[in-house]
Amino acid sequence: MKKTFTLGFLAGSKKTTMLALASTLFVISMVLVGCYEFTTVNQPSQAFTSSHFDVPLIAKQDAGGNDWTVPGLQDIGLFGILLPNGWIVKDSIPYTIISQDPAYNNTGLLVYSTIISQRLQDSLPAIFGYHWWGAKTNVVADMTLFDSLYFTPRIYTGSNAGVFYLRYSIGDEDYWDRNPSDYITDPIQITVTKPVGIQDILSKANVSVFPNPTQGLLNVNFDGYKSQVVQMNVFNSNGKLVMAKELLKSSNSFDISSLPKGVYVVDLKSGLNTSSSKIVVN
Repeated sequence: MKKTFTLGFLAGSKKTTMLALASTLFVISMVLVGCYEFTTVNQPSQAFTSSHFDVPLIAKQDAGGNDWTVPGLQDIGLFGILLPNGWIVKDSIPYTIISQDPAYNNTGLLVYSTIISQRLQDSLPAIFGYHWWGAKTNVVADMTLFDSLYFTPRIYTGSNAGVFYLRYSIGDEDYWDRNPSDYITDPIQITVTKPVGIQDILSKANVSVFPNPTQGLLNVNFDGYKSQVVQMNVFNSNGKLVMAKELLKSSNSFDISSLPKGVYVVDLKSGLNTSSSKIVVN
């Protein structure tokens, strides 16, 4: 069957029981007609509170078959993730479409959309404690001689530990039976725990901010780092914010040579934990 392609992104909120999720899945399965599906969903089985993880996704043609051999099969794509409340997804997710003919390979971004998120919620109501996060492609996506589709959303967990379930959806914008979702995964379990030592991640013993003084290079390193999300804000002596970064690894380096000479305060925050250091730029 000839078709155009739209990627849609859904997201959901808070935790629930497997029974409720299974009931929702049964209702959804009666109304969805597939043309492609996720063949790879590499969601980790464990994560930490107030941290992040990546989920590599691959979508391919399903067993129903399609006719994507004619040039000009283009549309805006839709993608969605059902997330627990308090969880978020990093916006502007790069995607790559691979064609059987490399001339039709194309790329773009999945960008958050309040309209798509609401459309997902209206058609696939999230259970209590969950919400849909929806996105669409920022450009038309070419499905001519389609082989596969790749993208990797980054998901940020909340402050609550427990057992949660995520679901992933993909759909078309133009086709009523694929808007907002053509295919949706079964609930995928993930166990979230508080990392041992998280209360110490921003202690003086675990945080290194150097060199000090510095002439343009700033290093911020953490001992015992376990995928926590650390927000860094740098203020000048007048209290003005001059730099804001999200730190997602144990070793981080920044070029601050553009900052005027003087004294600055480096504030770090992860969850409820904070740390503050003074540095001199000369």
